[in-house]
Amino acid sequence: MKNQEITTPKLYAVYVHGLGSGATSTTIKIVRKVFSEYEWLAVEVNENPYESVAKIESFVNNFSPSILMGTSLGGYYVYYANFSKTVKIICNPAMNIETIIREKIGFGKYKYFVKRENGKTDFILNEEVCRKFAEYKQNQQFVLGKANYAVFSAHDELIGDSASLDNMAMVFGAGYSILIDENGKHRLREETLKLLKTYLNK
Repeated sequence: MKNQEITTPKLYAVYVHGLGSGATSTTIKIVRKVFSEYEWLAVEVNENPYESVAKIESFVNNFSPSILMGTSLGGYYVYYANFSKTVKIICNPAMNIETIIREKIGFGKYKYFVKRENGKTDFILNEEVCRKFAEYKQNQQFVLGKANYAVFSAHDELIGDSASLDNMAMVFGAGYSILIDENGKHRLREETLKLLKTYLNK
């Protein structure tokens, strides 16, 4: 009998993008590069927390991933997603998303940064969107995974210093282990992910 190479199937992991992005974001490409031992699947969400979290939960139930990771708004969604059998990782989570929209981004019509799977090219931010986020946060219970990690950048220009500290306290109180990237900004970079991987492998 000829020797046959035995290959171990990759474990699934799911990534959730941030506001104004999509499943083809540049960040997921970096995530795939650093955590290449996983088969990364990206779920496309929108600016409605009810629809987005429901879609994540359906997606995760179908694939049973080892890791569920979200950045920025995606981190907010992962925090609330009802799935306790996976490791949850939230990176620069925009837990104060309604304040960010009102005070830093502003209301209006915006173009998505990447091509969307659903074909949409733009999205609208207004008071109704902010109200839904605030309402969702008030009425929903967070769900912990089997292990929970939160990455915060020390120079997060979008979320801001004070809000970052508040968000950090919020997720730490919920049971997340905190990792701080002293050189990072809001946009997740390869160096931050390498730091995270080292931290997870300890």
